[in-house]
Amino acid sequence: MKNITFLTTGQPTTNPRLVKEAETLHQLGYHVKVICCFYQQWAQKSDETLAARYPGMYIYCGGSPFVKRAAYIKTRIRQKVSTLLFKCTKRFGVPENAISRTHTEALNIAKRIKTDLYIAHNLGALPAAVIAAKHTGSKVGYDAEDMHSGQFTSADGDAYRLNKYIETHYFDKVDYFTAASPLIAACYQREYSYLQPIVVNNVFPRTALDTSRNDKPGEALKLFWFSQTVGPYRGLEEVIKSMSAAKGHVQLHLLGYCDDSYKKELTKLADELAPGKEQLWFHQPVAATEIFEFTSRFDIGMATETGLTLNRDICLTNKVFTYIQCGLAMIASDTQAQTLFLQEFPFAGRLYHRDDPQSLTDCIDFFVENAGALRQARWQNYQLGQRELNWESESAKFINLVKRTVGE
Repeated sequence: MKNITFLTTGQPTTNPRLVKEAETLHQLGYHVKVICCFYQQWAQKSDETLAARYPGMYIYCGGSPFVKRAAYIKTRIRQKVSTLLFKCTKRFGVPENAISRTHTEALNIAKRIKTDLYIAHNLGALPAAVIAAKHTGSKVGYDAEDMHSGQFTSADGDAYRLNKYIETHYFDKVDYFTAASPLIAACYQREYSYLQPIVVNNVFPRTALDTSRNDKPGEALKLFWFSQTVGPYRGLEEVIKSMSAAKGHVQLHLLGYCDDSYKKELTKLADELAPGKEQLWFHQPVAATEIFEFTSRFDIGMATETGLTLNRDICLTNKVFTYIQCGLAMIASDTQAQTLFLQEFPFAGRLYHRDDPQSLTDCIDFFVENAGALRQARWQNYQLGQRELNWESESAKFINLVKRTVGE
């Protein structure tokens, strides 16, 4: 079988999309390596479990605050200096080391690996993949989980210029291009007409979950939201405000790392709006293998994208597909991508207008007052996840693309 090398600027646990692809190819008999680096402390334990399951697959570089700390400090300084130098020059590897803390280390490792295809996840990993492929005569694939040049509110900043520079100078050198939502694919193709993006939705493997419920009268309606980090500008304040105005007992459960200051801010808001109701619950991150069973405990998944940037307006996050796979009803903000999704699958949930708090309250009240509709949405979503929106179905596109690219 062929050799496949993935590159990312983060840890495996923080990029479940990469892990799905790597494990799929490994199970098919491909020889898989993943070049990665430290990104978040909370992901360390899950990373160790993953690495133990696939010995030799994951290759870390660039150190961390805990292991090879000198290398970590060196790469951070280099990235900061490169970011400053990018204003003056685009030569000497400056843009590449500015976009990725571990560009040089990942590139050196990639050049030494005998591979048929490099697959870059995250824009920062793309230059190393392209340069290594030129050195080894290999192919290159790129996965756009986000539209990176669309992550900024202004085109005047240095960060936008850096992302745009990497896109412009490296996209035309890839042999295939996948995107995590139809609108990311469409926007990138409109921006770079030579691209032919293939949509690979951010879905997950089928699950064997017990989604039946013995709901007790008067039991709280449980809303659920998760991310690697619980932070501002994610629509959570709006949920708390609308939840406090709802007609029944409603709870919001948040899963992810949340610093103390933001936790206090959210708690204060919830207490001021609904004193003594204990509406807000925080949960620490769980391993990727546990997320589906954990999610299935709740009633409604909240997809609260604010659409502040183009990227957030056109992305379909893994939240949406996790909620579907776990049999939750969904309440979603009216971003372009989520509006399109609920037009295609109208039974999956309800859409609210981001600029209308009452609209969100009305969505919550609908499920408070219609237990039968909630049960129906949950059952239909679980069936949709098992039947259509799952990795077993979606991975066929990815597998065929890899085979075609490496000549199988």
